[in-house]
Amino acid sequence: MKLVNHLPNALTILNLALGLSAILLTFRVGCQYPQRILFLILMGGLCDFLDGFVARKLNATSAIGKQLDSFADLVTFGVAPVVFLHCISSGSLWITMASALFLIAGAWRLANYNTNEFDGHFRGLPITMAGILLSGVSLVCYYLGVGCFATVLMVVILALMMISSFKLKRISVG
Repeated sequence: MKLVNHLPNALTILNLALGLSAILLTFRVGCQYPQRILFLILMGGLCDFLDGFVARKLNATSAIGKQLDSFADLVTFGVAPVVFLHCISSGSLWITMASALFLIAGAWRLANYNTNEFDGHFRGLPITMAGILLSGVSLVCYYLGVGCFATVLMVVILALMMISSFKLKRISVG
């Protein structure tokens, strides 16, 4: 296998590292730099887009790459947004329960994706989109001082969208 064929997995590992960095930064500095934490999650999203794009362009897709991508996505768009949300919210019991639902729904969605044939359509909201939306909207709610109820409602809606059966066509670029 050519060295260039490892580029998609390298991008996936970078995605994972960015998600872990977002989590560790949140633990280290709390909510002092919420924009930096959001930036790390967004950069993970860019890597997630690029790993699939590059894998298809190089015809370097693999079963291990698919699994690795899901693990990275669960960290960057599941765990990191939930940790971020807890940092910038009240951390109430309702936030905790909604966060658990979000993480479970994301893991379920990824497992379902990995065990079914892809027909060009995603079923439900991809965890990448859900995690980026959760992170971005959480930051907006934080700055606007929006209460716990609105945040919990948003988290529950995103969780339900991930496990729903509506179809989204994959966006092809290039």
